[in-house]
Amino acid sequence: MSRLPTLDHIVILVSHDTLIGLSDHIQHLFIIAPGGNHADGLTSNKLVLFQDGVYLEFIAFFDDIDPNRRSKHRWGNLKENTIIDWAFTHPPNDDFGAIKQRVQDTNTTLSYEEPVAGGRKKNDGTILEWTLSVPIDADAPTNALSPGRLPFWCLDKTPRELRVPYAAEPHLTQHPSGVSGISSLSLSVPGRESAELAEVYRAIYGSRDPADLDNRVWPYEVPSGLMAGRHIIRLLENAEETTITLALSGPSPGRIELLPGLAIDIE
Repeated sequence: MSRLPTLDHIVILVSHDTLIGLSDHIQHLFIIAPGGNHADGLTSNKLVLFQDGVYLEFIAFFDDIDPNRRSKHRWGNLKENTIIDWAFTHPPNDDFGAIKQRVQDTNTTLSYEEPVAGGRKKNDGTILEWTLSVPIDADAPTNALSPGRLPFWCLDKTPRELRVPYAAEPHLTQHPSGVSGISSLSLSVPGRESAELAEVYRAIYGSRDPADLDNRVWPYEVPSGLMAGRHIIRLLENAEETTITLALSGPSPGRIELLPGLAIDIE
C-alpha cells in the first residue's frame, strides 16, 4: 500500500427539525455548508467543512418516509444527536480491491461488501456520484455490522472537490471557533470484539506498521495534507455498545457542546 488511508468524513445523526435549524444551534461555532438530498429519497444532509479537507456530515431522515424503509437502513435505528459512523476515502488511481481482499483473507467473519452506487443532488442541481463499501459480518443477522466499529469507504466517481468544496470555497472553512480539522477519532467497542476488529485494521493498513500496534493506534492522512492534529484512530475496549469520540484541531483547547448531549474536545 503506497499511502495511509485518508479520513473522509464523520457522520452525525440528527432529527429533520434539527437539520433544518442547524445554523441556529451551531452558528457560533461553525459555518454550515449546504448539502442536499440523497438519491435513495430517505435522507438529506448539511456539512461542516474543514481546512484539512475532512468534514462533518449532519444527516437526517425525512419525517414522512415509510418507517419500515427507515428501519432497514443501516443508520435507521440509531440514536439521534450522536456520532454514528465515519468513512475513509481512497484515491481513484489506487486499488481499493486490494484492501477488500486483505480484509477478506483475515481469520475473522468480517469483510467489506462490493461497492454499491450512491449519490446526492446538491441544492444548485449538481449531481454527485460515488460508490460505498460497508463492513459486514457473516455471523450477524442479515450480515449487518453495527456502524462505527470499522470505517466504511466512500469512493468518488465524480470529482471529490464537487462533494467537498473546502478548497474551492475556503470561506466555508473559516469557523468562529477556529477549528481547522479532525485531530483524532476514538472507538470504544465491546471487549469481546476488540481483537477481531484490530485484525481487520491491520489488514486495512497492509504491510505498513501502525503507529502504535500494542495500544491499537493507527494513523491516517487528511485530504489537504494539513499537519495540525494527531491524526490517529484509537481502538478502545470496555463498552457495551460502540461509541465514537471525536477530537478537533483548534487554537483554544477545551470542550464544546455541539448538540444537546454531544460534547466534543478541541485540542
